[in-house]
Amino acid sequence: MPDPGNKRLAVHWKSERKVMWLTVLVIGGIHLAALSALDPAYYSRSGLVLGVVIYFVAGMLGITMCFHRLLTHRSFQTFKWMEYFLTFCGVLALQSGPMQWVAQHRIHHKEADDEPDPHSPLVTFLWAHVGWLFVTMPGCHAYGEYCRFAKDLDRDPVQRFFDRHFFWIWVAFAALVYFAGELWGGLGASWLVWGVFVRQVALWHATWFVNSATHLWGYRNYRTDEESTNSWWVALIVFGEGWHNNHHADQRSAAHGQRWFEVDITYYLIRLMGAAGLAWSINEPSRRVVARRIDIMVDEEALRAADERRTAPAGRAMGAPATGVLRTQTDPTIPVEVPQMPSAAEAYEAALKAAADAKEAAARALQHAAEAIRHKQQGAIEAADQAAKELLERAKDLGMAAVEQAKYAAAQAAEFSTQASAFAAGAKERAAGLARHFAEKSRELAQEAFEAASRAADEVGEAFQGIGRPVITSTI
Repeated sequence: MPDPGNKRLAVHWKSERKVMWLTVLVIGGIHLAALSALDPAYYSRSGLVLGVVIYFVAGMLGITMCFHRLLTHRSFQTFKWMEYFLTFCGVLALQSGPMQWVAQHRIHHKEADDEPDPHSPLVTFLWAHVGWLFVTMPGCHAYGEYCRFAKDLDRDPVQRFFDRHFFWIWVAFAALVYFAGELWGGLGASWLVWGVFVRQVALWHATWFVNSATHLWGYRNYRTDEESTNSWWVALIVFGEGWHNNHHADQRSAAHGQRWFEVDITYYLIRLMGAAGLAWSINEPSRRVVARRIDIMVDEEALRAADERRTAPAGRAMGAPATGVLRTQTDPTIPVEVPQMPSAAEAYEAALKAAADAKEAAARALQHAAEAIRHKQQGAIEAADQAAKELLERAKDLGMAAVEQAKYAAAQAAEFSTQASAFAAGAKERAAGLARHFAEKSRELAQEAFEAASRAADEVGEAFQGIGRPVITSTI
């Protein structure tokens, strides 16, 4: 169980948050409608079965598999038509549109159990469980604000459609359930109560427990930089999402359960989809992360990998500091797409440019960090007026954006380095030596770029500690 001690959080930007009365009305109204289930006249066996089935469809296929593991963390890949079908299932859970859901969850990972976290239980349990849903979130509530946290989805017109019209899709589905029940045998009211309202309330509270209970009660496999825990009963009702500490330690893993008793049926279904050819590139738990488990140590090979990760600068660039505390990732879903170069020389030139871009962005990030440190030393954060604080927050935006640009350019350099290596492997005789030289040099450049991005990320994170407004994506 985590030990937060006396740590308590205030509501981030509380003075600027406003109650969303429409959300209060919808959530409150559905809860009241679900109370109709207490009247035996509305009960039917088919209505109960329908509610259970849609609970699985909306909860497991929609929220845990699609919104969380596919859209937010890209733990696996699938066909676009399958992604859209799963997104439709997620919309049936009525937990906002896919873009807003993804954006808020990425902010949670970046700022977990710190003040900008939208739903930390270190404020209060009730705030994390449901209270945060009823107020606006400055910076990530309106579409024009939160779309920057989900750029990969914002580029997809279908995902934008789901995000814009999720509520009316849910209403249309509820109407379809009612009319289908009437056609089945005059059971429209029963199917609506059990298949829509009761199911909706049950699924809401089950998934809300991931925000509240799994940051308060349970055990921890990993020392992470927030208070996440593993909870067996939450994992049971939300299909494996309760192994939350495992997830925070290794966010891109499709498997949240790791020990023999940590059952994760969402992951099992993803593996089944993989066997059927419907999913691929399924991310397994990182051996280097697993080697840091608190409960037991794994095999010697994994321990050696962990040692290499602790001592190698490139390892720190990927978010595994030498302290043994696993830090949250910063927008791990930005796709790195580079063109195929026609020769080793051109791949080398591309790697050279990308590495230079990474170093330049890292330098910009360090400049912003130095400026913040200077202001902090002068007591600007505590004593300055609102205008000065806003300047610091803007500096944080620019600093974190520069870090992301450095990471992205460094990843591009690595991709071009891989191309140069492929040319070297395929080259013959006299050209082989030159190709190998290009490949080796480009690898060195990519490594230097990663080291620069890593140093910038560490210094920016330290410089902007305590400064508001979460930023997890760059302006790329």
